[in-house]
Order: sequence, then C-alpha cells, then structure tokens
Amino acid sequence: MVSLFSLFYPRVCPMCGRYIGDKSVFLCEHCMGTLPRTEQAVERQNSTEMALVGMRKDIVAALKVMHLTRAAAYLFYEKKHPIQHLVHKMKYRDQPLIGYHLGRQAAMEMQDTDFFDEIEVIIPMPLHPRRLRERGYNQSEYIARGIGDYLGVDVDTSHVTRVRNTPKQALQSGEGRMQNVADAFAVNHPEQLYHKHILLVDDLITTGETMRSCIRAMRLIRGAKITVFALCKAQ
Repeated sequence: MVSLFSLFYPRVCPMCGRYIGDKSVFLCEHCMGTLPRTEQAVERQNSTEMALVGMRKDIVAALKVMHLTRAAAYLFYEKKHPIQHLVHKMKYRDQPLIGYHLGRQAAMEMQDTDFFDEIEVIIPMPLHPRRLRERGYNQSEYIARGIGDYLGVDVDTSHVTRVRNTPKQALQSGEGRMQNVADAFAVNHPEQLYHKHILLVDDLITTGETMRSCIRAMRLIRGAKITVFALCKAQ
C-alpha cells in the first residue's frame, strides 16, 4: 500500500484549494511557505517536551524516568490558521494521505538535525479497534509511514495497542484527561523491542496526557529509548 502513495498527489492544494498543476508537489508554494513550523527539532525543553514532563522541576530526571530522550512537534496547531482545516481533513474527512505527505516533509526538513539519529523502529499512536473501524484508518500511522519511508525505518503497528476505547480528550478537562486515558494502552511481546530506540508518532499533542499514558505502558520495554514526534502541538 505504502509503495502506491507516491502515485496519488492531489491536483488541488488541500490547504487552500488552489489548483496545482505540478503533480510532484503536495501543497502549493504559498501554503508550503506559510506552514506554522515550530523548529523544535533543535530546541530542547520546547513546549512539546515540557507538556510531556509536566510540572516537574528536574526535567532531566523526568525524562530519564520516562525513558524519553526528547520530543518535538513539526507544526503548531493554531485554531485560526488554515492548518486547523488541514488536520481536520486528515483526521475526519477521509484524507489520511495528508498525514503521509506531512510526515515525509517533516522528515526531509529535519534530516539535518540529530532528531531522528539512531531511530530503529517507528510506532504510531494506536487507535482502539472500534474507533479504527469507524474511521477506517489511523492518521498517526500514515504520518509514521511518511517518516519511515523517507528515513528507511520500519513502522511497527503490532506491539503497542489501545485497549480502552476512551472518550475524546477534547471533551475532558483538568484531572479528567488523566483519568480518561489511564491504562488505555498495552504492550504485546515487549521483549521483541528491548533496547530499541523507538520513535513514537502522534498527530496532535495538547496537554500530553494521552502520550504520557502510552509511554507509561511502554516502560515494559526494557532498555528502550523513546523519542516522541508529533505532527502538531496545540498552542
């Protein structure tokens, strides 16, 4: 399936709707230039990293406890920016290839940093099977495959699973977000990932609760190092 992705470039920019005559590009030149890039790949203690470590004062210790090496988002998610509509199309309008192309673009732009150095396997944030059936695809998997295709790194969708079909985090507030995703993830055959450097990929990080819950489940993977990539970080 992934090998066919390159055959399906849109003729219309999915961000602004302008006609694109060149099939070799995904977004029009204007939209590509106005993507709200974060530049977090070269910034430690950025907003994505801080969202995952929470309010802990000793950030280095917190990262060590979580087996987290670093975290970064490619884009800022701004509600009044066209990126909001692009992400909405990717997640809810049956246009997952948006995720693939943005993931690949992110990998290409971040190749000159050390962010993806020594990554051995890429794991997309899993959806619960019921939600996956309803939507028909996992947008995080498409993002992961865009990154993986560019880097030449395998994507794994079998070891980390979502075992609780939780309500949407956007509908929760405060402590409810933490309780909503508690024990929502499980790791199958963790020994097969021992001592691997794993890139964990998600589409959007807001408070970081869902990602933290997934990372807690992945503590079963002995000796693993985890790097987190989010396509977008909410402002």
